[in-house]
Amino acid sequence: MSKKERKKRKIPSLKNNLYILSLIWKIAPARVVLTFVVQLASFASWTFYTVVFMRYLFGSDSGGRTFGQATSFVWIVAAVGVAQHLFEAWFYMRYTPLTDIRIHYGLNKMLFDKAVSVDISCWEDPEFFDDYTRATNEALSRGLSVIWSMGQFAGAVLAAAFVIATMCDITWIAVPFLLLPIFGQMVFYKRVWEKNFQCEQAQIPYRRRYDYVNRTVYLKQYAEEMRLTHMYDIMTDTYEEAYGSIKKVIHKFSLVRIVNGVIGGILCYPLAFQGMWLCGAILVMVTKTLPLGDFVVLSSAIVSANWMLDDVTRSINTLYENGLFADNFKRFLRYSPKIHENAHGADPVLPIQSITFQNVSFRYPGQKKYALRNISLSFESGKKYALVGLNGSGKTTLVSLIMRLYDPTDGIILVNGVDIRTYDMQKYRALIGATLQDFSIFSATVLENVMMKVVQTEKERSAGIDALSQAGVLDRVQKLKNGPETILTREFDENGAVLSGGENQKIAIARAFAGNAPIVILDEPSSALDPMAEYHVYETIARLCSQCDPARGKISIIISHRLSSATLCDHIYVLENGILQESGSHSDLFAAGGIYAELFAKQAQNYREDSTHE
Repeated sequence: MSKKERKKRKIPSLKNNLYILSLIWKIAPARVVLTFVVQLASFASWTFYTVVFMRYLFGSDSGGRTFGQATSFVWIVAAVGVAQHLFEAWFYMRYTPLTDIRIHYGLNKMLFDKAVSVDISCWEDPEFFDDYTRATNEALSRGLSVIWSMGQFAGAVLAAAFVIATMCDITWIAVPFLLLPIFGQMVFYKRVWEKNFQCEQAQIPYRRRYDYVNRTVYLKQYAEEMRLTHMYDIMTDTYEEAYGSIKKVIHKFSLVRIVNGVIGGILCYPLAFQGMWLCGAILVMVTKTLPLGDFVVLSSAIVSANWMLDDVTRSINTLYENGLFADNFKRFLRYSPKIHENAHGADPVLPIQSITFQNVSFRYPGQKKYALRNISLSFESGKKYALVGLNGSGKTTLVSLIMRLYDPTDGIILVNGVDIRTYDMQKYRALIGATLQDFSIFSATVLENVMMKVVQTEKERSAGIDALSQAGVLDRVQKLKNGPETILTREFDENGAVLSGGENQKIAIARAFAGNAPIVILDEPSSALDPMAEYHVYETIARLCSQCDPARGKISIIISHRLSSATLCDHIYVLENGILQESGSHSDLFAAGGIYAELFAKQAQNYREDSTHE
């Protein structure tokens, strides 16, 4: 949805606030109730002290009371006040922090669950990413603001109604002075708060760039290149550009906020306060129609009424802002992915005998150019396949389609002759063991990084150990402080292990074979390895890929820029600009003298030249 369409669309503010309130109610219902109780008690106390208390002691009907009655009244009020303060101390100092983290956890867990279920393409959509960033950054503050503002609105309305009724009981002349702050709050301050929200929203794209630079300057993974290159200059340029854009946005909204704020402030305070006091002084001193005691009560009440009305309108506008946020939050949670991560369907039948592409074309969302065009090929059980081509030829895209990270724009992909879109998603994905080109090492144990789940049984542990051994990294892992149970990275554990790039890559390779998956995908599995380690890894990969379990089948697909790996494969597919150009064995393709032969010859020549220079 475009920004223009969002602006035109009417946001159901109350409905959205109730939606967030319902989510928080499911997480911490007592917090909702107690927040309303605290707010109502606070306004009741305020109203009591500024109106009831003052009227009881100084009002026109207080003349018959004795000093002892007044003293007893004060002591009773003090005791009730102490009890209220004790309750509020417990609520704010103990109960609130505990429930804050519970609500934050609950709301963010909803967002996380949705985030891992949405299409991968969403992360390439800046608008979607803005929504997600806004939702996660504001989940707690806006969630708490909903229950607080609703409680504030209820308490302020009841308290203001009582105070206004008291003022009107004393004199109806107070009415015009009550209308001034209402008008100032509902019209002018409302515009200020609306513009504040619009200003914040307009800054989000620039603040993402601003925050990106903040992260990159401090993260270790960027530190070396920052020092060895001029990338820091580019980052500071981005920082300054984002800073300048944020300033422009603030300037854009400044004038209208100042004008409305000044007019609203004049209506709410000088005209209302001074006007009421001047009028009261005339009634007391000139016309002598108002007792001095009632004027004291009236003076206190006008201040209270003004601030209470301010709270009413402030809570209304806060609820309006929360409604806009809730609309983003609700839209994110209700996003319906094209590929459902938990989609149910048919169970894949073992053994896996074939993967077939039939006239498959694919275009990334928002792109005009096709990444793959009219691809028809097949992968058969018991064979090792290589995908070869220059950068951008479509190799990684092709295996992404096999993994169902995306679905084809046109055409169909079959596994065992069945459209993969009809399979149960989780059971289908469980067929695939993969080492991705841009793999990640998580702050978890070595075994968890291999098995990619919590290791609970001895069988799973043995599978992880075996995979580490097969990948050639077990000896290194055994030397770590806690062996395979050592935490990788030092993000949260000062005793965590930091492995080399090649060792991390072997951990990633172990993932592909840890689950004995019948479909193995290796995307650039040796990019961080030296030539000798690469040779041994590909020997291991070739051996593991050749271990075909008749009951499960085995299809191995390797993507590598180092074409020596292709010689270990049974069949090679050559891609160029998203089109399948050549297909065959290494000897057949080399003899044909086409694209593959040219690439292989150039790479072999470069390798020989490098060896000579050494």
